Amino acid sequence: MKYSRRQLLSASTAAAATAGAGCVSLLDGNETNDGGEGENETDGNTDVSSSSGVEIPADDWPSFQRSPRNDGYTTSMAPTAEPSTRWETTLSGAIDDQVAVVDDTVYVATDAGTVHALDAASGDERWSESLEGGRSQCPCIVDGLVVLGTNTGELVALDADDGERAWTTELAGPVRGPTAADGTVYVGTRDDPVAYAIDGASGDEVWSTALAVDAIDYPAVTEDAVYMGAQYAWDGRVSALDLTNGTQQWEFEGARMQSPTVAESGVLAPATTISVLTAAGDNDESTHRQIGLTGKVLASPAVTPELVVYSTSQGFVGAVEHSRDESDLGWGTSVGRFGVYAPAVTDKAVYVTRIGSELLALDIETGDELWTRSLEDGGVTAPTVADGAVFVGTDEGRLVAFD
Repeated sequence: MKYSRRQLLSASTAAAATAGAGCVSLLDGNETNDGGEGENETDGNTDVSSSSGVEIPADDWPSFQRSPRNDGYTTSMAPTAEPSTRWETTLSGAIDDQVAVVDDTVYVATDAGTVHALDAASGDERWSESLEGGRSQCPCIVDGLVVLGTNTGELVALDADDGERAWTTELAGPVRGPTAADGTVYVGTRDDPVAYAIDGASGDEVWSTALAVDAIDYPAVTEDAVYMGAQYAWDGRVSALDLTNGTQQWEFEGARMQSPTVAESGVLAPATTISVLTAAGDNDESTHRQIGLTGKVLASPAVTPELVVYSTSQGFVGAVEHSRDESDLGWGTSVGRFGVYAPAVTDKAVYVTRIGSELLALDIETGDELWTRSLEDGGVTAPTVADGAVFVGTDEGRLVAFD
């Protein structure tokens, strides 16, 4: 799920007053746990995403944390020296989550229920639409459609070119943020919690599976499974569902969950508990390697081919190699001022935002600060890296592109 800024500030303050530590559980797929200008980088025109070989153009960011696996990793050009402001614009409502970028167009949803398509180069508006019950979330772009969930129980698809409604599907309850893979949209609901697979072209239901507790935003998807996060109060869990029919394969229980991330070594299930857990050995024995962190994990980690990059409620950002154990933590750095949102990573930099109003770039190899930009608003979203720029929104409705 995505916490509101008020919840994040409250959790961060509480964490600072206690000896809390963060937790990311790394679960094997067989797990059955009940419990400006400046230097830029580029690497070709197309990524082969870590999510099952899915090809995503390097300058695109089509959904939350970019890929179906929610890995937050791109080879797109991005500023590693002090950036300039490419453009900024103010929209009709607060922007509380990442924006999507596909084919030189930025797609953004506000808490006023509006959806906007903007030119990525200039910020000029191409179209806008209003959705009853719409909320701020990262739009999911699939096969020329912009797919979003509403608080009135609808999953809606808009034509990416003109905003015309393509289809609407009524689901069991308020709809969380969707994820798409291979033309299918995967999404969950709350109040009446159900996980769905929906055909992206028609909006028809492929399968549905009841969940024990409310689904959270943005399931992670691989070639054979959907990893659906869920929580009610402090009861959090991740369910592994068969991609073809929704049958539950296993379930991991923990504290409050964030949207899961899939790495080559397993499923990262971030929660506000006391450690980082990585699966090791036979799950029947619940064997894990444990790594302590400073603060509580309140955001999905990002994953590169070599690293897991995470952030915590006490403003700590760190990177660990997939194979490392508790005695070798890679690097970690404090960015201060409470916590940060989900990081976006490239081959040279980590981009994070503080809960206050600042966007930071850190060196991917050392964690050293490369640059900082203040947006001077009350809160800033997690960053999107695409089209040679870093895009962030604010709770004042501003959207800014830095390059």
